[in-house]
Amino acid sequence: MLVILTHGCTQSTNDNQEKISSLNGDISLPAQIKKLNGTDILYIIDKESTLKDTLIDNVQCWRANGDMFFQIDREKYPVYIYTSLMKLEVMAPSTFRIAAYDHDQGQSVESLTGKIKISKNYSSPFPEPDTLQENNLYMVNKSIDLSEKEDLEDKRLQHWWKKVNENQ
Repeated sequence: MLVILTHGCTQSTNDNQEKISSLNGDISLPAQIKKLNGTDILYIIDKESTLKDTLIDNVQCWRANGDMFFQIDREKYPVYIYTSLMKLEVMAPSTFRIAAYDHDQGQSVESLTGKIKISKNYSSPFPEPDTLQENNLYMVNKSIDLSEKEDLEDKRLQHWWKKVNENQ
């Protein structure tokens, strides 16, 4: 005779699902969604992330720290976003993820759509900017002063964006 005890085995919580997702390498659903103005939207992936309004060289911009996704859709461009290692100049309507913690030597931007000019936000003998468009990945590592642009072959961000839109 076989007895299967299932009490408690079928219960699940958002916390457990998030842990399982992160173990599988999935991107967590946004911890928070903020309208930045009439049309731009910020999806905060890591609840500890921050985005601050600031002025740099008398130009309005945002200062990002953490893991976040932007949906930029406005009439006036460019839009400037700074991290501790990167300067982003959003040139057209764009959707993209920034993974950029101030304490890390490596940061990245994954673009799904749009046009984003990226340069290093620190002194480097190799200061040449890159331009991201649809499905591009940009990575920078300050400790070895290396930046690289490549095609975004990993489809997790596309799947995440589709899932986020379905939940709205």
